[in-house]
Amino acid sequence: MSLTSALSNATSGLTAATRAAQLVSSNVANANTDGYGRRELQLAPHVVGGVGAGVSVTGVSRVVDQVAINDRRLADAQLGASTQNAAFFRSLEAAIGTPDDPGSLSAAVSKLEAELITAVSMPQNETQLGAAVAAADGLASRIQTGAARIQLERQQADTRIGQQVSQINGALSQVAELNVQIQLHTASGGDASGLMDQRQRAIDSISSLIPVKEVPRDNGMIALITPNGTTLVQQDSAQFSFTPTPTIVPEMSLASGALSGLTLTGASSSAGSAMQAIAGGALAANFTLRDETAVTAQAGLDTLARNLIERTSSVEADPNLAGAAGLFSDNGAPFDPGLEIGLSNRISVNPAVDPNQGGDVWRLRDGITALAQGPQGETERLTALVDVLSGQAAGAAPELDGSFSGNAASFLSGISQSRIHAENEISFASSQVVTFSTQEQAFGVDTDQEMQKLLTIEQSYAANAKLIETIDQMIQSLLRI
Repeated sequence: MSLTSALSNATSGLTAATRAAQLVSSNVANANTDGYGRRELQLAPHVVGGVGAGVSVTGVSRVVDQVAINDRRLADAQLGASTQNAAFFRSLEAAIGTPDDPGSLSAAVSKLEAELITAVSMPQNETQLGAAVAAADGLASRIQTGAARIQLERQQADTRIGQQVSQINGALSQVAELNVQIQLHTASGGDASGLMDQRQRAIDSISSLIPVKEVPRDNGMIALITPNGTTLVQQDSAQFSFTPTPTIVPEMSLASGALSGLTLTGASSSAGSAMQAIAGGALAANFTLRDETAVTAQAGLDTLARNLIERTSSVEADPNLAGAAGLFSDNGAPFDPGLEIGLSNRISVNPAVDPNQGGDVWRLRDGITALAQGPQGETERLTALVDVLSGQAAGAAPELDGSFSGNAASFLSGISQSRIHAENEISFASSQVVTFSTQEQAFGVDTDQEMQKLLTIEQSYAANAKLIETIDQMIQSLLRI
């Protein structure tokens, strides 16, 4: 071997060691960077004319556990959905109040019953009658508060859908653009690892919103596919469409066309509707919340409000009402079965007994429709109100056949159970995310291992440098002859 060949070999070794040190420094610097894939140098013997001519850097490999990443993204989607569900039930539970909360729905029912019982013992006392009316107003207000919170949650879910759709569309477009850049870099022999890191972060940004799986394609490209088989990114990116609704009221629904649905265009392949494509993530959870969960909660609260109005408007409460509203009303009017949707938003104390609305508290004792005051010691109507609240249900809601306080407690219990169930799902999904993240990080940067590599690189660099120094001395000796 000539000295020139030896010098060439040593020089190639220096080049490889320098490049390896560069990758080690990059790995250590990004040890805690999300989406960073550990770099490893790819080397191969350099052969010229069948003779070894040093070492060649053939490329840089980006080392990740793609199976763990895909699993972690699916767990992210489940966690996003569970978190959204739990947040809704926590919010509704807080608005209605737990039984130990002095401002809760249960406490409002108990206060009304207590004030009515006290009024029975002193029917001539208009202050006590006023206290009973105020307690009734407090109960109606608590029901309205719960109903208002439900509509607020629906409105916020609709707003979040619009924001998440924009975020997803932007990320899908970014993934498609990065796919093209990565393909060009890879095809030309360049290092596309940095672009791949950006692409992974872009995909991660939507993994909690919709479940996606990354499938490798040629030249470093990937396809992005949902669990139902819809391809969101191939050569180009698909786009979702959604129109937010400025104001949502109880009567509005997706089925009626009053609320926007989700559409998908540009998908390379589709295995169902747009809703089926996003099933399992926070975006789908927001649709479910807006169109199903909150609607079901509204219906339950409407039924409770109807039951309260029908109890206090029944013949058992006052045989003289003849279809008129009793203590509780639909904004002052009797209940209309055709207008049950949103009733919990409109329930109120009958203006006839409310001094704040021009009414008289003595009507609570003498009858809503009474033309004049009766005997001040009369307790029949007050006793009847106590009985209809504590007894069996009246009206067309057979599912509420116990006392009104029991029905209110059952409604709150259902909300609490749903909240607990959602929080259990959060715990399960969180443990999955941690498990898969740990598995993913096992392929990440180990700084101790990188430092050991650096020692080897340093030795290799020093050996090649020493070889070059020796060759230089030999050449100098020849030149002095």
